[in-house]
Amino acid sequence: MTGAWFTEDDLHEAAGGQSFQRGRDYVGTVADVAPTALGVRATVRGLDSYEVWLGRDGERLVGECSCPFGADGNFCKHCVAVGLVLLAEGPAAPAPEVDLAAYLRTLDNRELVELVLAQAGRDPALYRRLSLRAGSTGAPQVAVLRRQLDEALRVRGYLDDRAAREYARRAREVLDTVDELITSGHAAEARPLARSAVEGITAAMSTVDDSAGAVTALYRRALWLYARACAVARPNPARLAEWLFRQRLAGPGWPVVELADFADSLGEAGLSVYRSLLRSACASPAEEQVVLLRSMREQLAIVDGDLDARVDILAENVPNPKAFLDIVTLLRSSGRLAGAIRWAERGVEETGDPRLADLLVESYMDDGRPEAAVTLRQSALRAAPTRLTYANLRATAVSAQCWPSVREVALDVLRAAAEESAADELAGALLDDGEALEAWQAVEKYGCGELAWLEVARAHGATHPADVLPGYCDAVRRCLERTGRDAYREVAVLLEELCGVATRCGEEAAFKDLVAGIRTRYQRRRALMTELDRRNL
Repeated sequence: MTGAWFTEDDLHEAAGGQSFQRGRDYVGTVADVAPTALGVRATVRGLDSYEVWLGRDGERLVGECSCPFGADGNFCKHCVAVGLVLLAEGPAAPAPEVDLAAYLRTLDNRELVELVLAQAGRDPALYRRLSLRAGSTGAPQVAVLRRQLDEALRVRGYLDDRAAREYARRAREVLDTVDELITSGHAAEARPLARSAVEGITAAMSTVDDSAGAVTALYRRALWLYARACAVARPNPARLAEWLFRQRLAGPGWPVVELADFADSLGEAGLSVYRSLLRSACASPAEEQVVLLRSMREQLAIVDGDLDARVDILAENVPNPKAFLDIVTLLRSSGRLAGAIRWAERGVEETGDPRLADLLVESYMDDGRPEAAVTLRQSALRAAPTRLTYANLRATAVSAQCWPSVREVALDVLRAAAEESAADELAGALLDDGEALEAWQAVEKYGCGELAWLEVARAHGATHPADVLPGYCDAVRRCLERTGRDAYREVAVLLEELCGVATRCGEEAAFKDLVAGIRTRYQRRRALMTELDRRNL
């Protein structure tokens, strides 16, 4: 017997406002409502048909749906539609629930087998799960499991997002079975199945919409399972090396087949074969494979523990800044500080990349050469006299305990730049030093842009409001020359700040006159009036 055991408020809370409203449009498409042990099952038909189940989780209303949104665990509009149909039927009769467990215990073995087989004949997913379990019990039936695996992972045509989710569910069941085999001591039987799973998923990846990343995650898991199986039940090392080489060279490219995961299984014999294959491929590589082969060579160097080879491989990308960064980072992490410094110095000279400069400064400090670090920062300031390069110099010089002797020279560099352009960078540097008065004097002497002036005025105006009052009034007038919501918000913010400035220097009346004049002159600009009202101006 059907009927609702929940209220409309429960339904709204489970779905959220948007799904609840959309669900009303689908009430007429609900069909085949039937009770289950803990709820109801129904079909919602439209351009696509979806299976819906509504039930209880304690006192909470829960729902499942086969639509893409529901497959992500959401209480979707189709669940809402079924719930509204049940609410229309009225409350469910307070009848006791059927105790299925007690009933099933009354059946003998033959009846249970017939019941499960009958359901498996109607439910492909159940049939597949039972077949996988049957093939993995006792002495695993590898041929049966292989057939089930191949069928589950075979792709016929392009799979859209919805079909890809179903494919991922089937593949997950297959990999769960392989995992169980390895865990239960059947790694030798699991190994070929795991390899077939990798190959099957590889073949599918080019024809699957994997925007959710589910199939990619399964490929990574299949590789990991194959590595686990190989570690326990060692394969022929030469054949494993050949397979890994082909998979890396012709596979999907991502996720990466990690050679290190198979290093123990390969042993020296397998690694020798892999090395020979790689050497032959690198002798006359296709242009599109150069980067991939370089990555494979780096993987091999990692497995071999050959740091110099890794540096040589990375150096093939020089003068790309990333190549320098990777080399310096690798050498530093390996304790090769002198080599890291040489490469960082070369990288700074050839690329000027600030990230390399930061690494070089850090390396100099680690090497006990603070004066070299400070000199590098001073050179950077002279090349680009900015607030940032000044801040970098200050941080390094403070660490080197020489900032007082360095500071004035650095400020002279910024003052010289201010004479050529404006005091924006100089004023910012002085503010960072906590010198608001010096920053104000700099902008008064050299001039600056409006944003820099406001930053200085906010700091200087806290103690010298009369100095900044005229400039704030000018800034408000310039802003009023523009239109649009952004300009009006800026006017309101400036007026709010100006109010504080005027109060501190006893000019409240003048400020009120200014605001009154703005309201009178610009009263047709409703958005401006709204912004002023919002701030009680």
